[in-house]
Parts: sequence; C-alpha cells; structure tokens
Amino acid sequence: MENDSKNDYFWQGRLVRLRAMNEVDTRIWLENQFESDVDRTLNPGIELPATESDRADFYARFGEFRNESGRTMFTIETLDGIVVGGLNLNGINQRHGTFSIGSRIYTQHQGKGYFEEAKRIVLRYCFSELRLHKYNASVLETNEAMLRHFKRIGAKPEGRRREVVYTNGRFYDELLFGLTAEEFAENDRIEYRT
Repeated sequence: MENDSKNDYFWQGRLVRLRAMNEVDTRIWLENQFESDVDRTLNPGIELPATESDRADFYARFGEFRNESGRTMFTIETLDGIVVGGLNLNGINQRHGTFSIGSRIYTQHQGKGYFEEAKRIVLRYCFSELRLHKYNASVLETNEAMLRHFKRIGAKPEGRRREVVYTNGRFYDELLFGLTAEEFAENDRIEYRT
C-alpha cells in the first residue's frame, strides 16, 4: 500500500491506524451501545443493554490483545488519535487457512473511509503475514453498506441461507461472501495503483 505520510508503519494507513484495545476504548464501546438498528445488522438482533460489568468482562477477555476464544480485538483510530470503532480478527482455522473479521464504526464516523482502510490493513496481515488463504463473511440481506463494501474489496457472493435470522419481528436471509488471498491481492493492487 502506498502511504501519503512518511511513516510506513504496517498498522497505519492514510486515514487510520490499528492498535490494541485499551480500557478507555471499552468505555467508548459501552457508550455506543445505543444504536438498535446497527445492532440488528451486526449481532444480529437486539441484546439486553450492556452494563459496566459487561464492559469490564469484555476488557478482561480481549483488551491489550488478550486472545480469548481466538478473537484479536483492534481499536480503529484516526491519525489524530480519535477512536472511530473497532475490528476483530476471529474464526481462524490454520489447517484450512480460513478466517473471519467483525467490525463496527461508530455512527458519527461512518462514511469517511475508515472502515475499508482498517479492513484492508487486517486483510493484508492475514494474507501476507499469517499465510491464511480465505476470508469468509456473512451479512444480513438488508445490510446495503456491507454489500457495497464486499464488492469494493473484491469479495465474491457464495450463497444464501434463507430465513436464518429472526429480528425485528421477521426472518431474514443471510448472504455468504468469500475472498481468497489472490483475489484480494489483485483488488488491492488496483485500489492503490494511483
């Protein structure tokens, strides 16, 4: 990736850098738990309100790159140090070379390119450093932003699981996507050619 700054730090792009999640970040996470429409597309569904105890448990399990349950949590911050969301690497299967990524950009920071850049950084890490081969993802049929995102990074549609998620009083389909290391490398090369 070309970087406009003089810093060629792997975990930093033109807009954001990734770092370990700290305790302050989990407080910001707790403050941003009041977006029910967002929660329906991420979890999916509505969970009980998060508590201070939930926040403390979350930090104890995943803060500072503790890797409970095979999940590595990153904080996404702007180059000015403003926390804009989080991203987690999970579901790694070393034998088959597959993995998943979960993420959330807080509403006030959406639409600024932060998510895609952070995701590309982690995809480069998975494919180029961990020698993983395939990113697997799923999304609710109604999540238009993620459907556009998958297209931009070169992910291919792989299937549809009909009526498997119940939320908001009805059943929704889950759409499956995949991206191989080779597909990502080609897309990433084109994306950063200029």
